[in-house]
Amino acid sequence: MIYADYNATTPCNRSIAERMLEIQCDEFVNPSNRASLSGRRARGLIDTARQQVTRAIGAHPDELVFTSGSTEAANTIIYGVMQRLMSERPRILTTAIEHPAVCMPAAYCAQSGAEWVELNVDSQGRLDLDHLQKCLNKPTALVCVMAANNETGVLQDLPAVVQACHDAGALVFSDMTQLLGKLPFNVHTDGVDFACFSAHKCYGPKGVGALYKRRGLALSPLLRGGGQEEGLRSGTENVAGIAGFGMAADQAGREVHQRKAHLQRLTRMLENQLSSRLPGLVVQSAEAERLPGTSMFSLPGLRGKWLAQLPGIVASSGSACASLQGKPSHVLRSMGVHDETASRSIRISFGVPSTEAEVREIASQMIAGAEKLI
Repeated sequence: MIYADYNATTPCNRSIAERMLEIQCDEFVNPSNRASLSGRRARGLIDTARQQVTRAIGAHPDELVFTSGSTEAANTIIYGVMQRLMSERPRILTTAIEHPAVCMPAAYCAQSGAEWVELNVDSQGRLDLDHLQKCLNKPTALVCVMAANNETGVLQDLPAVVQACHDAGALVFSDMTQLLGKLPFNVHTDGVDFACFSAHKCYGPKGVGALYKRRGLALSPLLRGGGQEEGLRSGTENVAGIAGFGMAADQAGREVHQRKAHLQRLTRMLENQLSSRLPGLVVQSAEAERLPGTSMFSLPGLRGKWLAQLPGIVASSGSACASLQGKPSHVLRSMGVHDETASRSIRISFGVPSTEAEVREIASQMIAGAEKLI
């Protein structure tokens, strides 16, 4: 079995998992128990992880809040901003290709009285900046623009987005879940006000993530209770998971250039092999800047599900959420791709463990599978 769905999740680094097990079994004291040495040690593990993650994303430690993952982080940011600003700026904008963890909270805000507008993208999945500019003509609380799309890998021009939004008095939230360890970036340089991350996308554990909140900004908490994470995420901290996230982020930051080159090489190899053998093949967002390691392939006219022809490969036809619901990719539909073609497209996403031998086998199976359906 060849794994080629790294955008959905990555395997937890074994050394990280082993260290987490030690923490879970041997350093289990509640980090809120600051009266004991063991409690302070647990708190120290969280502090270290916070420094590691913020160093990897270019933030200050006091700008990071640990969560259970990007979904919770996105919900906390969207609800936290809209609750505070609803009365004066009752508007939220999202791109049409955002992850459901962003679109669904935005839809809920609309049910609660906010105005929700989806921003257009072009055929490559790039945000229509002119449409954004027009939509900023009314008081807007928050604009949500994904840094790197999880299905096509398309990258957005965040500095241009931030400039337009800040000029109009709107805050900017960017889902940066797919970036960590694949491309170098800096949240301060990009200028975003909020961002979210998930450990299991960068070889850390599932069930832990973080939100970035620029200094000086306030959020209403989603969870209330013991006041952990400066009151923004109550509940006893997942010390082992947070420590694992810190280690994964630290490694991702140090290896990002090496990983980027590796993923770019495999992506070029796969796309060249398929394009040479399959006339009419479309690599979605090929004309745009894309995340290394991510390719979404479409072949219009297939008579069946292309993915079903690849029993030895773990891949997907879009995001894990869309696949679970059995719906065509909303990302491809927003880019103007026909539903039938969208539902028969394949996303191949590579990771650090991926090899050239796996690329050759994936290409061979995809070509054979397509020829059966043409």
